[in-house]
Amino acid sequence: MKDYSTKIAYITGGSSGIGLSLARELVKRGAKVVLIARDRDRLEHACNALESLTTGRHRNVSIVSLDVSNIDQVREMLPKTVELSGAPDILVNSAGIGYSNYFERIPYEKFMDIININLIGTWNSITVLEPYMRDKGGTIVNISSIAGFLGIFGSTAYSASKFGVIGLSEALRGELKRYGISVSVLCPPDTDTPQLAEENKTKPAETKALSGKAKPMSSEAVAKACIRGMEKGKFMIIPGSSGKVIYLEKRLFPSLVNWRIDILIQRAQRDLKKNGIY
Repeated sequence: MKDYSTKIAYITGGSSGIGLSLARELVKRGAKVVLIARDRDRLEHACNALESLTTGRHRNVSIVSLDVSNIDQVREMLPKTVELSGAPDILVNSAGIGYSNYFERIPYEKFMDIININLIGTWNSITVLEPYMRDKGGTIVNISSIAGFLGIFGSTAYSASKFGVIGLSEALRGELKRYGISVSVLCPPDTDTPQLAEENKTKPAETKALSGKAKPMSSEAVAKACIRGMEKGKFMIIPGSSGKVIYLEKRLFPSLVNWRIDILIQRAQRDLKKNGIY
């Protein structure tokens, strides 16, 4: 286990899910962690849980309550956080929301919320914190998804935001090399988080058919895979063997992937028609 005792990690969306699991793994490795999220109560609960993992007199976890999609809040509060806690060596953009439904059932307001938090929120935190990282270098990890390189039925809004995160990350990777800042993008499969539970409430039957019987990964397994990939300097970090296979197939045989997806969707729709639902 690599020693992170001299490292400072800022994690947006750090109060739950993958963000919190990453914070836990980094605290175990000795890092100082700044959790950033909207809900102060959840932040305080997460902070207390992480502090129980630390030893010694120094407080290794701090919290900042803000909305990453609000650039005014980000510009006001994150520079103050840098003054108090130091510039980040690691910036993880994990703040995100999801919503799964048929395209015509996704309200415009929901679409904008997803874009504003998942994509614009990532842009906002980078644009404010990256200048502080230039003197010492570091790592930026942006959380995308398998739905960020494979358009998923029922995920038009979510996929749009996560494709954007990959494009942003890929362009930024080349620009920030000169400052010694590496950029990685994490593309997890379905992960057992509160976000997935919320998505399942409105997820179309076709989307569920595409997932099949695959069991969601744990956020802990995703976090560990993220850290391994980050330490190796990987750009695309894809936890789990099935995700890696999908990524390669999509790049090498896109027509085959689309054909298989179409077959699964058609089967699901036939079943729905038989049951008088579709």
